Amino acid sequence: MNGMRKTIYGKIREQQGFTLIEMAIVLIIIGIIIGAVVKGKDVVKSAEQKRLYTTYVRAWQVAFNNYYDRTGWILGDTNSPTNSGTRNGHCSDSVNYTTLSAQLANVGLEAPPPGQLADGLRRTYTDSLGVTRTLVLAFDYKNNVGNIIRISGISSDLGMAWDRLVDGERDGTSGDLLHTANHSPNPVVLSDWPAADDATNQGGNHSALLRLEF
Repeated sequence: MNGMRKTIYGKIREQQGFTLIEMAIVLIIIGIIIGAVVKGKDVVKSAEQKRLYTTYVRAWQVAFNNYYDRTGWILGDTNSPTNSGTRNGHCSDSVNYTTLSAQLANVGLEAPPPGQLADGLRRTYTDSLGVTRTLVLAFDYKNNVGNIIRISGISSDLGMAWDRLVDGERDGTSGDLLHTANHSPNPVVLSDWPAADDATNQGGNHSALLRLEF
């Protein structure tokens, strides 16, 4: 009789499922897995942002500096590939990739290669909201900033990441990487980066401005 009771009691325990402690352990494990996945995505995103800066913006900054070192002229100062036009020491945002490439080639330098859009001045980037944006790089000049590399259509999450990379902190109004909500005026009005989840204040003339040395 006692043996039968033990058998019945054992079957009842088997049918009770997980204990509270076991369920808590399972939930903890699930939480750790989810946290690792989210952190993994952030790490991948951060690596993508740094790679894009190095192969896109930094590559053009190096080309600009090399051109100046070799010629004493400003890349994009004139539309003339032979550099025979009027130079005033200011970059011109009307100079396209073909002309910039010709200016560099004319003195034995190479332009950064075209990206996926077959234009070395354009790249695509998917921001933290899942929106794919087309970044457009141009050499420009602003009275209150000087010669700059302007990247328009940029998202706030990318701009803030680059600002931290260049200046060591996120501040769109100071340092070498700046932010403006509208790159058209001259002088340009600087402002801090809008929140990354504020899609209404991104794209278009919303731009990052990288100060150039010369």
